[in-house]
Amino acid sequence: MVSLKKKWVRTSAWRGYEEYDNSVADGCFLAMNSYQNEQEKDRISKIKSKLRKNKIPHRVAYGRTSNVFSTAYDIVVDKKNVGKAKKVLRGVV
Repeated sequence: MVSLKKKWVRTSAWRGYEEYDNSVADGCFLAMNSYQNEQEKDRISKIKSKLRKNKIPHRVAYGRTSNVFSTAYDIVVDKKNVGKAKKVLRGVV
């Protein structure tokens, strides 16, 4: 099972986003931007497919951002699989 542990990453005094440990890919969804959101969904599908084919357990986790119009996501694997997953995802991420 892939555990989810997140932290707040500050980008300024009152801005930032949540990021998950052992993330091998990340991105965000934007309110009222269906084109960008569809691109992100396709990207997530490709990443998940690659990880499945290589038998790497993974989870998609969602987090907050300081921008009320966006939602962050991370694709997370076990700590022991981070290196393998990043190697598998070269060219996809």
